Amino acid sequence: MFLRNQIFFLLLFGFSCETKKLDRSDVLARVDGETLTINKARSLSGNIVLQKENIPKLVSNWVTNTALLNRGKAINLEKDSLLIKKRDVFFNELIVSSFINRSFNPNITISKKEVLSYYKNNKTSFFRESDEVFLEHYFTEESSFSKKLNSFFTLNKKTDINISDFLIEVKTIKKGRTSDFFEPYIFNTNKKEVGPIRSKKGYHFFKILNRYKKGSLKGLEQVYDEIHQKLYKQKEMQLSFVFLDSIKNSLEIYINPKYQ
Repeated sequence: MFLRNQIFFLLLFGFSCETKKLDRSDVLARVDGETLTINKARSLSGNIVLQKENIPKLVSNWVTNTALLNRGKAINLEKDSLLIKKRDVFFNELIVSSFINRSFNPNITISKKEVLSYYKNNKTSFFRESDEVFLEHYFTEESSFSKKLNSFFTLNKKTDINISDFLIEVKTIKKGRTSDFFEPYIFNTNKKEVGPIRSKKGYHFFKILNRYKKGSLKGLEQVYDEIHQKLYKQKEMQLSFVFLDSIKNSLEIYINPKYQ
């Protein structure tokens, strides 16, 4: 599988093709009659500036790929009809993808009014299916930092803590969707500060910002981005149909009704 992938990769990008232009840049490597120069390496990398530390790996890959390609050509694989068909199919798909990326650039705007309207008309889809907790999750591997955080939050003591000493996440956790280890600490309590909890990785502390019961309605501010993205995708899909129809209408197309 590795060899087949390497050969296909080479056939696609033409790693062994020699440039016809005069190339006076430094030679990096040779394999039989094939030569890799600085200019050719830059071209194969998309004409980006080559970093010196990346050149050894690039040269190693080129030598390996070129050696494999030469062996493949030695048994006439470049004339294999199945490989040629696969190459042509892939290239056609690449042309289609590139055309769409260049030609289909819809100017889509979603207003607040549209988001609000969608929210009002689809409220049934925004009721919570399980209990949820919105919280801040603090994590540290250091026991001393954990004790300082505990004093600061739960004991209301003035403690010098450096937030950069902790990995902090602000997230919503759904009951039944988190670790069995943490779930009892988060859901089976009414405390607003939970921890420190010691795990195999370190120390955890949870500051509960909000609790939501199963069946409660999510506020618009909580689902705004979700609705915005959904409306954007809907408009994009509609405009893509219009775009495709305009392309098809400019061509003579026949479809056998027998196979419709």
